Amino acid sequence: MALTPKIEIKQSQSLLMTPQLRQAINLLQMSNLELGELVSKELETNPFLEREDERLNDSLPHEQTIDDYDAPQEAPNPQDETPDIDYDNSFDDDFGSDREGYEVGQDADWRDYLPPGKTGTDDDFNYFEQRLPAEKSLYRYLDEQILLTFATARERIIAARLTEFLDAAGYFRGDCTAIAKQLQIKESEVKKILSRLQTFEPSGIFAVSLAECLAIQLKDRGRFDPYMEFLLDHLDLVAERKFKELKKLGNLTDEDLSSMLADIRALNPKPAAGFANDLTGYVIPDVFVKTNKYGEYLIELNARSLPRVLINREYYSEIKNLSSQNKEAKRYLKDRLSSAGFLVRALHQRAATILRVAEEIVRHQRDFFEKGIEFIKPLLLRDVADALEMHESTVSRVTSGKYMHTPRGIFELKYFFSAAAGTYTGDENTSVTAIKHRIKQLTDEEKPDNILSDDMIVECLARQGIKIARRTVAKYREGMGIPTSGQRKRLKRSAF
Repeated sequence: MALTPKIEIKQSQSLLMTPQLRQAINLLQMSNLELGELVSKELETNPFLEREDERLNDSLPHEQTIDDYDAPQEAPNPQDETPDIDYDNSFDDDFGSDREGYEVGQDADWRDYLPPGKTGTDDDFNYFEQRLPAEKSLYRYLDEQILLTFATARERIIAARLTEFLDAAGYFRGDCTAIAKQLQIKESEVKKILSRLQTFEPSGIFAVSLAECLAIQLKDRGRFDPYMEFLLDHLDLVAERKFKELKKLGNLTDEDLSSMLADIRALNPKPAAGFANDLTGYVIPDVFVKTNKYGEYLIELNARSLPRVLINREYYSEIKNLSSQNKEAKRYLKDRLSSAGFLVRALHQRAATILRVAEEIVRHQRDFFEKGIEFIKPLLLRDVADALEMHESTVSRVTSGKYMHTPRGIFELKYFFSAAAGTYTGDENTSVTAIKHRIKQLTDEEKPDNILSDDMIVECLARQGIKIARRTVAKYREGMGIPTSGQRKRLKRSAF
């Protein structure tokens, strides 16, 4: 059979990612600071956009609900209309669909975090290069390590709270007693999380003093020994250059002291130096959670952090007749007007989506806000997505880089997600976080003559209605850094 060229008509359907929809998706996952930068660039290049505060002299309230955040109307031109943004049905199914919650999603393939349509080629990496700030953000760097280090929402919330008390040099300036009281947990648990945070990069971060900061760095380099400990205990003599006194007190030779001082000089007394200073004062909440006099929770958008732009109708009316004779100018203006209208609608829908997700999180985690971290419930991306009838990947984007100001502190939205624990009874209302908290309570309350084995912990939990396997108890215990029963027995006997 001979092969011959021919023309054939074929009808097919396919999903396409338009540039406008791609922009809307990118807007959704941006933080307010990144969004503000993008809007500023758009204002410079699009003559039909203007800031609302340039037109209105009255200032915005500090917080504002979505009902007050009216969707601006644009110039009436049917030809310039663009379709509404459908976040809920515009994502690839393979983005985030396999992730049960942020705990499960940490091991997902890195390509899952690319925007729809990105394949991981060299050209696609330009997307990340364009998004990265010129200076590396310490807060984000620590946030990444928190997600990788702490397995439960409970631990991540405590860690995030402690991060708020870092000063510009990277030292921890918080009061563990006050933090424990605010979160309604034991002070020992706060100190344990702080100890794990002190293992983070940059080395020396979260130290409470200069001596501790240097000690952490020396331990990381394998140079911490009793002589170094002595030297750090006498930093005042080092500062005063009283080297003879140091040698006499520490029984050091000139060579020893010279080598130790060289090691000290190679350390960084300010671990946060070199990072963008965007810590506590620079974390801008996207939503506020408050209570009214009836004890009801009110979730409000932070209107001051939202870039508010409008279509400049007056300019549109003035210029549309002038450009009617020039086809190229008319085409350019039509494109700019369409782009402006789409951006305005995308900003409004982004705000509405963030508020809806925040409201669902507060509704689900009400016990956490009222009673403390012990009562945080299991929550998956899918749970919020199903409740709001939107795609999981939408929820994933909304909860990343967005912050909630609550009576218990400022937390990233994704900190409220954790998986449910698998129990014999199939109880899905018990989160991994809650079970770990109960295991920790049991081990903290042990007496030296009555140390609980993993089997005994299983029995104690069963009496509380939680039936899990011994290997699960061992896994959770090891994950929290709790020693074995034999080790705990020796430690507690020595303490007494």
